Amino acid sequence: MPLSLFAAYAFWNGAPDEQRWREAFQIASIAAVAQLALVLPQPRPANRLVLAANVYLMLGGLAFLLHQWWYLRLYDSLRESAIFIIMLCVGIAATLFTSPGFAAITHAPRHVVMRASISLLVATALALGISFAFRGDRILAAVVPIICLAVLQRVLVSRAGGRGLVASGG
Repeated sequence: MPLSLFAAYAFWNGAPDEQRWREAFQIASIAAVAQLALVLPQPRPANRLVLAANVYLMLGGLAFLLHQWWYLRLYDSLRESAIFIIMLCVGIAATLFTSPGFAAITHAPRHVVMRASISLLVATALALGISFAFRGDRILAAVVPIICLAVLQRVLVSRAGGRGLVASGG
């Protein structure tokens, strides 16, 4: 929901200006914090893609709040690709340091979780490449790759027979 709120607010009337970017990040980062406050305490693992999108929004909101213009210029130059870079970082950390991994699979052997998480990491890297190739086209550079990653994550969880992906986190 926070990412949808961000996109809707920012792009409601065409390309956003700096003020609309600022407001979109501020509103969406508050929504991201609220969503994480609800999702993270649950016993099942949070959807890592949603977690990464929320980190992206919170970092953008924090950069505006703290006047970190260098960071915002980085976001601007990366465009849609910035979210996939953060997804890769969250994915690597989740794969290496959590038992459910990037795919957020519970009740499955570790090797199954690792295989699914690595598959999702490879797909995220591919999404990053697609995002760079179609930079500036919100549909091809962001919407389609994010939907494909979300579908893949659900398929991986289903195939692993794992439980635990928080449906409300997506």
